[in-house]
Amino acid sequence: MIRQATRKIAVLIALFAGGCVWAQSIYPGDAVRVNGETISYQRFQGFYVEYRNSKGVSVGARGDQLELMKQLRTEAMEELIEQVLVGQAAEAAGIEAPDDEVDKAVMDLRSVFDSENSYQLKLRDEGFTEDTFRAHMARMIKAKRYLDDIRIDAAVVSDEDLERYYKDNERRLTLPEQVRVRHILITWKPLGKQDDRAFIREQMVPILERARAGEDFAALAREFSDDYATRPAGGDTGLFHRGQMAPAFEEVAFALKHGEISDPVETPFGVHIIKLEERRYEELLALDDIRDKLREHVRNELAGTAVNAEIERLRAAADIEILIPLGPDD
Repeated sequence: MIRQATRKIAVLIALFAGGCVWAQSIYPGDAVRVNGETISYQRFQGFYVEYRNSKGVSVGARGDQLELMKQLRTEAMEELIEQVLVGQAAEAAGIEAPDDEVDKAVMDLRSVFDSENSYQLKLRDEGFTEDTFRAHMARMIKAKRYLDDIRIDAAVVSDEDLERYYKDNERRLTLPEQVRVRHILITWKPLGKQDDRAFIREQMVPILERARAGEDFAALAREFSDDYATRPAGGDTGLFHRGQMAPAFEEVAFALKHGEISDPVETPFGVHIIKLEERRYEELLALDDIRDKLREHVRNELAGTAVNAEIERLRAAADIEILIPLGPDD
């Protein structure tokens, strides 16, 4: 929810990746009409290309991409409509965009291009003139201010609100049980033996005997382990909770007592022996320890919910006509 609301605001203030032309495009044809305001097909197409690129999708000729292209065009149209609606609402609310902010936004974009010609070509490709682009940037600034006001009004969290949220979300605020172990791994690998795996298992036997006889486990890991990520640290995995390691490894690690060394454990990676170094039991975080961070989290949730609700309200009250098919690229 938080990321979604933040994304909506980011899209609303995007330069060429977003926005709506509310002046006449230099190309004929309209793509959508929102509360009587038309957006040109050229403007939509430029928006769609930027949206598609932001998803890391390139256009191909494969038939299996047709549904994906339709989905992306539909998503781009929905984003564009939202931008128009918020821009209209901001202007109806009388929100202003100071000239110096508009100047800076235009200059910031212009500075991205190597030459004035490149900049002018981009304006043209996006369906803008100098004047309509400046008007577009002014509207984006107004739209951002409109949503910022909604966020600020919604993001009021009293101590009582915070305590209620904490109580309702104790499960989410509980740290899971964690363990920290050292391990020695001998990986499965071809050795040219009649039974490579049996030979690898046998290689672990004297290492385990030395570890259980009291030799320094970390030193043995540095000498014998094939796990190059943990070997320099003497096989130390750091703290982990269930679901982060191979199931067989986890099962043994969480069953060990402090200082205990396991029998050989087989995983898809090879044969391990494991020594438990530390256990941290499941623990509910104390409210006083996380109060400030939790308050900020709740503020963001409330702000995100308010932004989404406002956009849905604007959509519900709007007269929207999509004037083009949203099938795949021609």
